[in-house]
Amino acid sequence: MNPDAISPSPPVISVIIPAYNCQVFIVLTVRSLQAQTFKDWECVIIDDGSKDETLSVIRGLAAEDPRIRVATQPNAGPSSARNHGLRLIDPRSRYVSFMDSDDVWMPEALAALKAEVEKFPDAVGAHCRGRCIDKDGNVYVDPMYAANGNGRFISDAAGRIIQLDPAIPTSFQSLWFSNPYPPGLILTRRSAYDKVGSFDATLCPVEDWDMVIRLSRYGSFHFLDRVLLSYRRHPNNLSGQSDENNVRQIRAVLHKTFYSPENDPTQRRITRRNWRASEMLHLRQKLDIMKEQFAKYNFRGVFTAIAGVCMHLFRFARGYPSRISLEAVRSSFLAF
Repeated sequence: MNPDAISPSPPVISVIIPAYNCQVFIVLTVRSLQAQTFKDWECVIIDDGSKDETLSVIRGLAAEDPRIRVATQPNAGPSSARNHGLRLIDPRSRYVSFMDSDDVWMPEALAALKAEVEKFPDAVGAHCRGRCIDKDGNVYVDPMYAANGNGRFISDAAGRIIQLDPAIPTSFQSLWFSNPYPPGLILTRRSAYDKVGSFDATLCPVEDWDMVIRLSRYGSFHFLDRVLLSYRRHPNNLSGQSDENNVRQIRAVLHKTFYSPENDPTQRRITRRNWRASEMLHLRQKLDIMKEQFAKYNFRGVFTAIAGVCMHLFRFARGYPSRISLEAVRSSFLAF
Protein backbone atom coordinates (compact mmCIF):
# COMPACT_ATOMS: atom_id res chain seq x y z
CA MET A 1 0.00 0.00 0.00
CA ASN A 2 1.27 3.51 -0.80
CA PRO A 3 2.59 5.03 2.47
CA ASP A 4 1.64 8.49 1.21
CA ALA A 5 -2.01 7.52 0.75
CA ILE A 6 -4.36 9.26 3.18
CA SER A 7 -7.77 7.94 4.07
CA PRO A 8 -10.76 10.11 3.08
CA SER A 9 -11.92 10.47 6.69
CA PRO A 10 -9.25 11.68 9.13
CA PRO A 11 -8.25 9.28 11.91
CA VAL A 12 -8.41 10.59 15.47
CA ILE A 13 -5.27 8.75 16.59
CA SER A 14 -2.10 8.05 14.61
CA VAL A 15 0.02 5.13 15.83
CA ILE A 16 3.64 4.89 14.65
CA ILE A 17 5.56 1.63 14.98
CA PRO A 18 9.29 1.41 14.17
CA ALA A 19 10.04 -2.16 13.09
CA TYR A 20 13.45 -3.81 12.93
CA ASN A 21 13.96 -7.58 12.82
CA CYS A 22 10.74 -8.12 14.74
CA GLN A 23 8.99 -10.81 12.71
CA VAL A 24 8.46 -12.85 15.88
CA PHE A 25 6.44 -10.23 17.79
CA ILE A 26 5.11 -7.62 15.35
CA VAL A 27 1.94 -9.55 14.54
CA LEU A 28 0.95 -9.69 18.22
CA THR A 29 1.62 -5.96 18.55
CA VAL A 30 -0.57 -5.09 15.56
CA ARG A 31 -3.30 -7.50 16.65
CA SER A 32 -3.43 -5.68 20.00
CA LEU A 33 -3.99 -2.44 18.08
CA GLN A 34 -6.70 -4.01 15.93
CA ALA A 35 -8.40 -5.29 19.09
CA GLN A 36 -8.77 -1.77 20.53
CA THR A 37 -12.27 -0.75 21.56
CA PHE A 38 -11.49 2.64 19.99
CA LYS A 39 -11.45 2.02 16.24
CA ASP A 40 -10.78 5.43 14.68
CA TRP A 41 -7.02 5.12 14.25
CA GLU A 42 -4.38 4.78 11.58
CA CYS A 43 -1.08 2.94 11.91
CA VAL A 44 2.14 3.70 10.05
CA ILE A 45 4.78 0.98 10.37
CA ILE A 46 8.32 1.93 9.38
CA ASP A 47 10.55 -0.98 8.46
CA ASP A 48 14.02 0.14 9.54
CA GLY A 49 16.05 -1.98 7.15
CA SER A 50 15.11 -5.34 8.67
CA LYS A 51 17.20 -8.34 7.67
CA ASP A 52 14.56 -10.95 8.54
CA GLU A 53 11.00 -11.36 7.24
CA THR A 54 9.60 -8.32 9.06
CA LEU A 55 8.86 -6.37 5.88
CA SER A 56 6.85 -9.16 4.26
CA VAL A 57 4.97 -9.74 7.53
CA ILE A 58 3.93 -6.11 7.96
CA ARG A 59 3.01 -5.79 4.29
CA GLY A 60 0.71 -8.73 4.82
CA LEU A 61 -0.87 -6.99 7.82
CA ALA A 62 -1.37 -3.82 5.77
CA ALA A 63 -2.98 -5.76 2.93
CA GLU A 64 -5.73 -6.98 5.25
CA ASP A 65 -6.43 -3.67 7.04
CA PRO A 66 -6.69 -0.32 5.19
CA ARG A 67 -5.90 1.56 8.41
CA ILE A 68 -2.33 0.22 8.28
CA ARG A 69 0.35 1.65 6.02
CA VAL A 70 3.96 0.54 5.57
CA ALA A 71 7.06 2.51 4.66
CA THR A 72 10.72 1.47 4.50
CA GLN A 73 14.08 3.07 5.13
CA PRO A 74 17.70 1.92 5.40
CA ASN A 75 18.58 0.95 8.96
CA ALA A 76 18.99 4.17 10.97
CA GLY A 77 17.55 3.36 14.39
CA PRO A 78 14.21 3.91 16.15
CA SER A 79 14.46 7.70 16.35
CA SER A 80 14.88 8.02 12.61
CA ALA A 81 12.01 5.58 12.05
CA ARG A 82 9.73 7.52 14.42
CA ASN A 83 10.62 10.78 12.70
CA HIS A 84 9.88 9.15 9.34
CA GLY A 85 6.52 8.01 10.67
CA LEU A 86 5.66 11.49 11.94
CA ARG A 87 6.14 12.84 8.43
CA LEU A 88 3.78 10.24 6.95
CA ILE A 89 0.81 10.29 9.32
CA ASP A 90 -2.42 11.99 8.35
CA PRO A 91 -1.98 15.72 9.09
CA ARG A 92 -5.56 15.84 10.34
CA SER A 93 -5.16 13.36 13.23
CA ARG A 94 -5.47 14.79 16.75
CA TYR A 95 -3.36 12.41 18.81
CA VAL A 96 -0.16 10.41 18.34
CA SER A 97 1.23 7.35 20.09
CA PHE A 98 4.46 5.50 19.40
CA MET A 99 4.30 1.76 19.91
CA ASP A 100 7.32 -0.52 20.07
CA SER A 101 7.12 -3.53 17.79
CA ASP A 102 7.15 -6.13 20.57
CA ASP A 103 4.75 -4.63 23.13
CA VAL A 104 1.03 -5.32 23.52
CA TRP A 105 -1.83 -2.96 24.40
CA MET A 106 -4.83 -3.93 26.50
CA PRO A 107 -8.05 -3.55 24.42
CA GLU A 108 -9.17 -0.37 26.23
CA ALA A 109 -5.78 1.40 26.12
CA LEU A 110 -6.43 3.99 23.39
CA ALA A 111 -9.98 4.74 24.53
CA ALA A 112 -8.88 5.24 28.14
CA LEU A 113 -5.87 7.42 27.29
CA LYS A 114 -7.88 9.56 24.86
CA ALA A 115 -10.62 10.08 27.46
CA GLU A 116 -8.00 11.10 30.04
CA VAL A 117 -6.40 13.70 27.76
CA GLU A 118 -9.76 15.17 26.83
CA LYS A 119 -10.63 15.80 30.48
CA PHE A 120 -7.80 18.34 30.68
CA PRO A 121 -7.57 20.86 27.82
CA ASP A 122 -4.21 22.18 29.05
CA ALA A 123 -2.55 18.73 29.13
CA VAL A 124 -0.21 17.75 26.29
CA GLY A 125 -1.09 14.11 26.80
CA ALA A 126 -1.76 11.24 29.16
CA HIS A 127 0.12 8.14 30.18
CA CYS A 128 -0.70 4.91 31.97
CA ARG A 129 1.23 2.14 33.69
CA GLY A 130 2.71 -0.99 32.15
CA ARG A 131 3.63 -4.49 33.23
CA CYS A 132 6.52 -6.69 32.15
CA ILE A 133 6.12 -9.84 30.08
CA ASP A 134 8.78 -12.21 28.81
CA LYS A 135 9.27 -13.44 25.25
CA ASP A 136 6.50 -15.97 25.75
CA GLY A 137 4.00 -13.43 27.12
CA ASN A 138 4.29 -14.49 30.76
CA VAL A 139 3.81 -11.64 33.25
CA TYR A 140 6.58 -11.07 35.80
CA VAL A 141 7.70 -8.36 38.22
CA ASP A 142 10.84 -6.35 37.45
CA PRO A 143 11.79 -4.05 40.37
CA MET A 144 13.84 -1.78 38.09
CA TYR A 145 10.91 -1.28 35.75
CA ALA A 146 8.56 -0.70 38.67
CA ALA A 147 10.84 2.11 39.87
CA ASN A 148 11.64 3.68 36.51
CA GLY A 149 9.07 2.89 33.83
CA ASN A 150 6.16 3.02 36.27
CA GLY A 151 7.71 5.12 39.01
CA ARG A 152 7.04 8.85 39.29
CA PHE A 153 9.19 10.98 41.58
CA ILE A 154 9.66 14.62 42.49
CA SER A 155 11.98 16.62 44.72
CA ASP A 156 10.38 18.25 47.75
CA ALA A 157 11.30 21.53 49.48
CA ALA A 158 13.88 19.69 51.62
CA GLY A 159 15.62 18.32 48.55
CA ARG A 160 14.40 14.77 49.07
CA ILE A 161 13.21 12.66 46.13
CA ILE A 162 9.75 11.35 46.94
CA GLN A 163 7.01 9.36 45.21
CA LEU A 164 4.50 11.48 43.33
CA ASP A 165 0.86 11.15 44.34
CA PRO A 166 -1.21 9.42 41.59
CA ALA A 167 -3.58 12.39 41.45
CA ILE A 168 -0.77 14.75 40.44
CA PRO A 169 0.12 14.96 36.71
CA THR A 170 3.54 14.02 35.38
CA SER A 171 5.32 17.31 34.79
CA PHE A 172 8.62 18.79 33.63
CA GLN A 173 9.75 18.73 37.25
CA SER A 174 9.06 15.04 37.85
CA LEU A 175 10.37 13.84 34.48
CA TRP A 176 13.92 14.66 35.60
CA PHE A 177 13.79 11.63 37.92
CA SER A 178 11.76 9.09 35.94
CA ASN A 179 10.66 8.31 32.43
CA PRO A 180 7.33 6.62 31.56
CA TYR A 181 8.36 3.93 29.12
CA PRO A 182 7.94 2.23 26.73
CA PRO A 183 6.48 4.92 24.43
CA GLY A 184 3.20 3.03 24.05
CA LEU A 185 2.25 4.14 27.56
CA ILE A 186 1.78 7.67 26.24
CA LEU A 187 -0.83 9.38 24.06
CA THR A 188 0.06 12.94 23.08
CA ARG A 189 -1.71 15.76 21.28
CA ARG A 190 -0.51 16.04 17.70
CA SER A 191 -0.11 19.81 18.14
CA ALA A 192 2.57 19.25 20.80
CA TYR A 193 4.78 17.27 18.41
CA ASP A 194 4.37 20.05 15.87
CA LYS A 195 5.96 22.39 18.45
CA VAL A 196 8.91 20.30 19.62
CA GLY A 197 10.10 18.79 16.35
CA SER A 198 11.97 15.53 15.80
CA PHE A 199 13.37 12.84 18.08
CA ASP A 200 17.08 13.29 18.87
CA ALA A 201 18.69 10.29 17.17
CA THR A 202 21.96 10.76 19.08
CA LEU A 203 20.35 9.76 22.38
CA CYS A 204 19.51 6.10 21.71
CA PRO A 205 18.15 4.33 23.77
CA VAL A 206 16.75 7.25 25.81
CA GLU A 207 15.51 9.46 22.97
CA ASP A 208 11.93 8.86 24.10
CA TRP A 209 12.76 10.30 27.55
CA ASP A 210 14.28 13.38 25.95
CA MET A 211 11.16 13.78 23.82
CA VAL A 212 8.76 13.52 26.79
CA ILE A 213 10.77 16.14 28.69
CA ARG A 214 10.64 18.47 25.69
CA LEU A 215 6.90 17.94 25.32
CA SER A 216 6.37 18.67 29.02
CA ARG A 217 7.59 22.24 28.53
CA TYR A 218 4.19 22.85 26.91
CA GLY A 219 2.06 21.13 29.54
CA SER A 220 1.79 18.12 31.82
CA PHE A 221 0.90 14.50 31.11
CA HIS A 222 -2.08 13.36 33.15
CA PHE A 223 -1.48 10.05 34.83
CA LEU A 224 -3.94 7.21 34.43
CA ASP A 225 -3.20 4.79 37.26
CA ARG A 226 -4.06 1.68 35.26
CA VAL A 227 -2.00 -1.04 33.57
CA LEU A 228 -2.83 -0.76 29.88
CA LEU A 229 0.30 -2.13 28.20
CA SER A 230 2.48 -5.22 28.41
CA TYR A 231 6.15 -4.35 28.01
CA ARG A 232 7.98 -7.29 26.47
CA ARG A 233 11.52 -7.87 27.74
CA HIS A 234 13.81 -10.12 25.74
CA PRO A 235 17.49 -10.23 24.72
CA ASN A 236 16.97 -8.08 21.61
CA ASN A 237 15.43 -5.11 23.49
CA LEU A 238 17.34 -1.92 22.71
CA SER A 239 16.88 -0.96 26.36
CA GLY A 240 18.91 -4.07 27.17
CA GLN A 241 22.09 -2.37 25.97
CA SER A 242 25.11 -2.14 28.25
CA ASP A 243 24.77 -0.30 31.53
CA GLU A 244 27.75 1.78 30.40
CA ASN A 245 25.92 3.14 27.36
CA ASN A 246 22.67 3.65 29.30
CA VAL A 247 24.39 5.67 32.03
CA ARG A 248 26.21 7.78 29.46
CA GLN A 249 23.00 8.55 27.59
CA ILE A 250 21.06 9.31 30.78
CA ARG A 251 23.68 11.89 31.66
CA ALA A 252 23.45 13.32 28.17
CA VAL A 253 19.68 13.78 28.50
CA LEU A 254 20.00 15.52 31.88
CA HIS A 255 22.78 17.78 30.63
CA LYS A 256 20.75 18.70 27.56
CA THR A 257 17.68 19.38 29.72
CA PHE A 258 19.59 21.51 32.23
CA TYR A 259 21.17 23.80 29.64
CA SER A 260 18.37 23.89 27.07
CA PRO A 261 17.66 27.42 25.80
CA GLU A 262 14.01 26.38 25.65
CA ASN A 263 13.73 26.41 29.45
CA ASP A 264 11.77 29.35 30.80
CA PRO A 265 12.79 30.96 34.14
CA THR A 266 10.63 28.56 36.14
CA GLN A 267 12.06 25.54 34.35
CA ARG A 268 15.60 26.80 34.95
CA ARG A 269 14.87 26.98 38.68
CA ILE A 270 13.39 23.48 38.56
CA THR A 271 16.45 21.99 36.84
CA ARG A 272 18.77 23.55 39.42
CA ARG A 273 16.67 22.23 42.30
CA ASN A 274 16.48 18.78 40.70
CA TRP A 275 20.23 18.75 40.12
CA ARG A 276 20.88 19.41 43.81
CA ALA A 277 18.36 16.76 44.85
CA SER A 278 20.04 14.21 42.58
CA GLU A 279 23.46 15.00 44.00
CA MET A 280 22.16 14.74 47.56
CA LEU A 281 20.73 11.31 46.76
CA HIS A 282 24.08 10.17 45.33
CA LEU A 283 25.87 11.58 48.37
CA ARG A 284 23.65 9.60 50.75
CA GLN A 285 24.23 6.46 48.71
CA LYS A 286 28.01 6.93 48.96
CA LEU A 287 27.72 7.43 52.71
CA ASP A 288 25.83 4.15 52.99
CA ILE A 289 28.53 2.39 50.96
CA MET A 290 31.20 3.93 53.17
CA LYS A 291 29.50 2.56 56.30
CA GLU A 292 29.15 -0.89 54.75
CA GLN A 293 32.82 -0.99 53.74
CA PHE A 294 33.92 0.23 57.15
CA ALA A 295 31.92 -2.57 58.81
CA LYS A 296 33.78 -5.06 56.60
CA TYR A 297 37.17 -3.43 57.41
CA ASN A 298 37.59 -2.79 53.71
CA PHE A 299 39.49 0.46 54.04
CA ARG A 300 40.22 0.73 50.35
CA GLY A 301 36.47 0.68 49.76
CA VAL A 302 36.03 3.26 52.54
CA PHE A 303 38.48 5.69 50.93
CA THR A 304 36.85 5.19 47.51
CA ALA A 305 33.45 5.97 49.02
CA ILE A 306 34.86 9.05 50.80
CA ALA A 307 36.14 10.32 47.45
CA GLY A 308 32.64 9.85 46.05
CA VAL A 309 31.10 11.72 48.99
CA CYS A 310 33.47 14.65 48.43
CA MET A 311 32.72 14.69 44.70
CA HIS A 312 28.94 14.78 45.14
CA LEU A 313 29.21 17.32 47.96
CA PHE A 314 31.18 19.59 45.63
CA ARG A 315 28.64 19.14 42.84
CA PHE A 316 25.78 19.84 45.24
CA ALA A 317 27.46 23.04 46.42
CA ARG A 318 28.21 24.11 42.84
CA GLY A 319 24.59 23.59 41.88
CA TYR A 320 24.95 22.78 38.20
CA PRO A 321 26.56 20.19 35.91
CA SER A 322 29.87 20.92 34.21
CA ARG A 323 29.55 23.37 31.34
CA ILE A 324 31.04 21.05 28.77
CA SER A 325 29.68 20.05 25.42
CA LEU A 326 26.89 17.52 25.08
CA GLU A 327 29.23 15.42 22.93
CA ALA A 328 31.68 15.26 25.83
CA VAL A 329 28.91 14.14 28.17
CA ARG A 330 28.05 11.32 25.81
CA SER A 331 31.65 10.13 25.66
CA SER A 332 32.64 10.31 29.32
CA PHE A 333 31.37 8.81 32.55
CA LEU A 334 33.07 11.58 34.49
CA ALA A 335 31.13 14.36 32.75
CA PHE A 336 29.14 15.19 35.86
